[in-house]
Amino acid sequence: MLGRKKDDSNWISIADMMTALMVIFMFIAINYIMQVIEHTFVQDEIYNKLQEVFNEEIEKHEIELGPDGTIRFNSPNSDNLFETNDDKLTQGFKISLSSFIPKYWDVLTSDTTYFDYIKEIRIEGHADTKPPKNGGDSYLYNLDLSSRRAASVLKYLREQPVYKEASEKEKSRMDFLFTSIGFSYSRALNEEKNYVHLDSNKVVNDNLSRRVEFRIVTSNEKLIEAINKVNE
Repeated sequence: MLGRKKDDSNWISIADMMTALMVIFMFIAINYIMQVIEHTFVQDEIYNKLQEVFNEEIEKHEIELGPDGTIRFNSPNSDNLFETNDDKLTQGFKISLSSFIPKYWDVLTSDTTYFDYIKEIRIEGHADTKPPKNGGDSYLYNLDLSSRRAASVLKYLREQPVYKEASEKEKSRMDFLFTSIGFSYSRALNEEKNYVHLDSNKVVNDNLSRRVEFRIVTSNEKLIEAINKVNE
């Protein structure tokens, strides 16, 4: 009898442990669902707002809007964005940015609640696969060039009236959010405008790969906090 009671105790202990594991897995699943909700909900809100504001530019193919809210400046000829093998913005690109930046700024500082979930705004420089004329490591050369080009766009943004005339609080927020980064040709595109590395078509389209993108990165921290308050 004593032996049987000991066995029963062991089974109860194992059952408790399984219950605890189920609770842990449940919380993991809930956390995952929250992240999916955040990603879809906020991303759609950002996309819809940008599509509304930049509808004319999108229709004229002056910019492209990705499903995740990424704005892409792309041109058949990189000279339309920067001077050849240089980080100097062309006059045409400056004109495009001068029109784009105030509208983009207004979107980011709008009263739409979901834009509070923006974690980072990356100005990305992307290069083609062509090697430097004097030889050397093509990837590192284009990494440096794409980084300097992205930085030039960020510098130009900070020179615009919309930035200079912003309140100190707004400037502080934008200084925190905006950053620039170069990707060399690691995100090179093919003819279908898909990443070559991830696509079955491995043929790089250098003209499409030379581009600048404004990418919004969102955070799920505030949304999870808000959902938790609702469920309390």
